[in-house]
Amino acid sequence: MTYSKVIWGLVLSFVVGFCCHLAQIPVPSPPVLSGALLVFTMSSGYWLVDRYLAARAARTEQVPA
Repeated sequence: MTYSKVIWGLVLSFVVGFCCHLAQIPVPSPPVLSGALLVFTMSSGYWLVDRYLAARAARTEQVPA
């Protein structure tokens, strides 16, 4: 598995944060640590489930019919 989705997600988040800073508008993220951790755990969960489902699909394709 490549980590291109993770890298593109990080790049996009930095670009959005930078643009929000330049435009002097609030960043569309939680301003407290617990909110940021919630976003992080949701993103990690999405990524882990994506990896699990991809591995499961690859295993079922290898099984001879």
